[in-house]
Amino acid sequence: METMRMQAPGRVRSLGVLAYLWLMAGFAAGTAVLVGPVRWLTSGIQRLGWEQRSEDLVLRGFILAFVAGSFFLALYLARATLRARRRSVRMGIPGAATALAVLALWAWMNPGRMLAAVAGGDSGAQVTASTGAQFVFGAYPDANRLAELKKQGFTAVVSLQHPAVVPFEPASIEQERKTAGKLGIQFIHTPMLPWVSDNTAALDRIRQLVHSGRGKYYVHCGLGRDRTNVVRRMVEAEGAAEGVQVATAANLQHASTFADRLKLPPEKRDMERGAVRELAPGVWLVPHPNDSELAGYMLAGQVATVVLLLDPANPEQRAWRDEEETRLRQSAVAFVERPLHAGETAQAAALAREVRGLPKPVAVVAPRTPYSNDDKYPGTEAAVLFREAFTSSAPATLAAAPR
Repeated sequence: METMRMQAPGRVRSLGVLAYLWLMAGFAAGTAVLVGPVRWLTSGIQRLGWEQRSEDLVLRGFILAFVAGSFFLALYLARATLRARRRSVRMGIPGAATALAVLALWAWMNPGRMLAAVAGGDSGAQVTASTGAQFVFGAYPDANRLAELKKQGFTAVVSLQHPAVVPFEPASIEQERKTAGKLGIQFIHTPMLPWVSDNTAALDRIRQLVHSGRGKYYVHCGLGRDRTNVVRRMVEAEGAAEGVQVATAANLQHASTFADRLKLPPEKRDMERGAVRELAPGVWLVPHPNDSELAGYMLAGQVATVVLLLDPANPEQRAWRDEEETRLRQSAVAFVERPLHAGETAQAAALAREVRGLPKPVAVVAPRTPYSNDDKYPGTEAAVLFREAFTSSAPATLAAAPR
């Protein structure tokens, strides 16, 4: 019994050292990971054209892996501290962890100046809507930066910072609110949590600004990177989807078409789920698009009719269909549902005749299409069946259409 009483304080001390080192070392290491590996990971995902939900899932897994890794790092440091015979080592390890954590906290208290450049944020990207609203994206603005924005004619700042991101963002939010009020700049708070929430309320608020705003808005999170880029991509896509002309900088450009897609270098022509094929003038066979492909090639008036070959009996395809139909309705794009299964030759022939009579351009959306190498892998059955039916029934003048 006496031995157990003597061991209890030792266990408490060990757990205390472990918890402290996990907090200090984890915070410092987390800052380094966020401005480095997370930046590289998100940039790679975006270059691949993955959907935002896919990016969120990957980052959630990455976060869980980091939490586990930081625990084992803290466990190693705690054991080294508790087993060390030299006082300098016992004090030095916690001291170094504390110093690094304090340095990280100091940097986070002013991320626009301390971390944004290292993290690859604060690009100053600009999107202009035909409604007159201008959106410039960057990192957290301190008092001097807010004064510059006032001189540059900005009428509002849109903060994506969230009070749940403690300990620094609550203080940053309140400081910015007060400073903006003194300068006469409207402060719009639309809090977002990166990767762990769909942030519907915040994105809906910003959509309202895209369609009804008349001012000049500076949109930021802390680093001007993750949350800011989510909003930037949404603003660009929303403008295309709802008929609001948007473009980077001051130059408005025409909406991209599938014909434009085929002008890209060969390695960039395929969409995420397959290749784009023009079966006849104004008739395009495409795979189900991701969010950016849908907004960039179908919702800004590029197509008159969409034919959905997606199968509602397949859970994945049903979810795709529901999402795509919602966006098409919002954009006033006509569509019809024509699920097509392998072996339904007669239905495919009838559908081919129907498609020839639809208003052009027509986008026939299959779940997946063969990529440019024309391999017919699982999931491309509907696309292959329709293409064969359409080309085999082609009039003589269309017989040479690209396949």
